[in-house]
Amino acid sequence: MTTVVVPQVGELLSALRPGSRAIVRVTERSADAVMVVDAATLGRARSIPRSALRLSSVLYRGRPPKSGYVPLSESDFVHRFLDAAISKALGTDDPGAVVYVRAHPDWASGGVARLAYEDQEIVKVCVRALERAGYGAEPAPERVSGFGAALRFRRKDRQPLCPALEKPPRDLDGWEPWSCDLDRDHEDPHHNLVMRYHWTDDTGPDLCGAWVPRMPGRGMGSCTLPAGHPPAQRHRDE
Repeated sequence: MTTVVVPQVGELLSALRPGSRAIVRVTERSADAVMVVDAATLGRARSIPRSALRLSSVLYRGRPPKSGYVPLSESDFVHRFLDAAISKALGTDDPGAVVYVRAHPDWASGGVARLAYEDQEIVKVCVRALERAGYGAEPAPERVSGFGAALRFRRKDRQPLCPALEKPPRDLDGWEPWSCDLDRDHEDPHHNLVMRYHWTDDTGPDLCGAWVPRMPGRGMGSCTLPAGHPPAQRHRDE
């Protein structure tokens, strides 16, 4: 048996039909259907009956369904989307073009994408692609240590706000960062309005955190220089 899931407005759904790569974003909900648009362009508005919505792509006894839609995370979508945009710009497939994407399920909150390329033309390609999909995006050099680039993104109407994210844990797995919803250059502690959540210990600069080899008489540690320090500047453990 299948389990029906009712997605929230703004959530992403991926088509299960064999050969289809369709990904849509929910714009409205009703008693028997959801209205959606193409997630990559915000066009082609249409409705999907609730009977076509699935909780996962696995059915009872392990048989995958041949039709319907399942939820897709914001991080997975942006990762695939930027991968495709970079591959198209380069004229070749590069599976390592996007190092990682970490995003909150609420696309208004957005997240950060780490790219393997620091070429500004590639960065511009990614910014333009995200804008077509309804995001605002800007370079985030403070999220880069060494080679590459990073982008801070969130829903376009929220992009002019403060770009601060909750500081990540050392292990990024599972990190779905909340964004600050105050104006840029605010003086108060960072604050997320939806969660009514303040964070007061994230005002210091992000640190590089790269692992530093053992030095004579000292144990191993992490680089305490600011994130994004020049590659020529050796990692340092204070």
